[in-house]
Amino acid sequence: MGQSMTFALLAPLGREAGFSVVQIGTVITCSSLMFTLSSPVWGRTCDRWGRRPVLLIGQFGYAFGVLLFAATFSTGMSGLLAAGLFYPLAIGSRVLMALLMSAAPSAAAAYIADTTSAAKRTAGMGRLGAARTLGAILGPAVGGALAVFGLLTPLYCAGGIAMISALALAAVVREPVRRITPGVKRARLKLFDRRYFPFILVGFVTFLGFSMMSQTIGFYFQDRFHLDGPATAQILGLGLMVSAGASLLAQALLVQRLRLTPPQLLKSGLPLLIVGFALLPVADSQPLLVAIMGIIGLGMGLIGPGFTAGASLAVGPDEQGAVGGLVSACPSSGFVLGPLVGTALYQYSPTLPYLCAGALMVPLLIYASRIQFRPDQTENP
Repeated sequence: MGQSMTFALLAPLGREAGFSVVQIGTVITCSSLMFTLSSPVWGRTCDRWGRRPVLLIGQFGYAFGVLLFAATFSTGMSGLLAAGLFYPLAIGSRVLMALLMSAAPSAAAAYIADTTSAAKRTAGMGRLGAARTLGAILGPAVGGALAVFGLLTPLYCAGGIAMISALALAAVVREPVRRITPGVKRARLKLFDRRYFPFILVGFVTFLGFSMMSQTIGFYFQDRFHLDGPATAQILGLGLMVSAGASLLAQALLVQRLRLTPPQLLKSGLPLLIVGFALLPVADSQPLLVAIMGIIGLGMGLIGPGFTAGASLAVGPDEQGAVGGLVSACPSSGFVLGPLVGTALYQYSPTLPYLCAGALMVPLLIYASRIQFRPDQTENP
């Protein structure tokens, strides 16, 4: 919920702070790089320490980080920071937030793996994705409403909500029973392991294209329809809410009911992304752009459980935390390059990021159609 608020606000907030389009993209890129590098480390750590403590580190860390990020912009925009310090501190606060919050998704994915059988793993990952998507629906709605009181108000609220969430987790969550083999020491998982690398690759490229869209769509709304900062935050928040609602429909209903295998989910979601990205450049009204974001959200809602469950099912119980870290790094790794590429293309032509994102999905669909899915036989049936 807090992250969706941030994404809806960052474009207009950055412009009001005097940052260029590329500078705003760089803030996201640096934090995404930190998230990508730290997620696998947290994944291995939660195999050693347990799921609960790492989950709590991530939640409390995010609450602290988002408040620090908001405070940095508040002091910088008020002129209390030297001109040369504002931008580096904005990057630094976002990077620190990414370092701490990256603990939570890795532990959450491992927690789901510990508490579901192999037959119910895809549905479990779908419910986890639905929970995230519900936050993504509420975030833009709340953020857009609060933006009328100032663009920083939603960020402070996000920090407060995250702190309440962390305290609730500390009170109710218990360490799950883990199905591990006593005395067996697993080697560190390698990125290019043939068991799960196809799913990691699909996740990375999907989020690369998605980040090219999501980090420029705010500028697209603002420039095409000549909107001010608060108006941009409100219409973009609506678009993100519709996109997240479509994802929730896919994760909470379609994934649960259709019972498709992970490769089948990938082959169902990728064509929707191709259609959505191709339609964005020709949309000539705000309602149509919002509807197209819904198509893209539906595709992402099918792809997310597909690559997360596929990677989880490809390894044994002793490796769930480690593979959860790799899976959690997929979105952030896409956001390392995506914002820089997307904003650079946007400055050349406002429609180019979406055309390029759609073009990326075509060979990815062909690749996903050829994945040989082999679940690990040591998993519970």
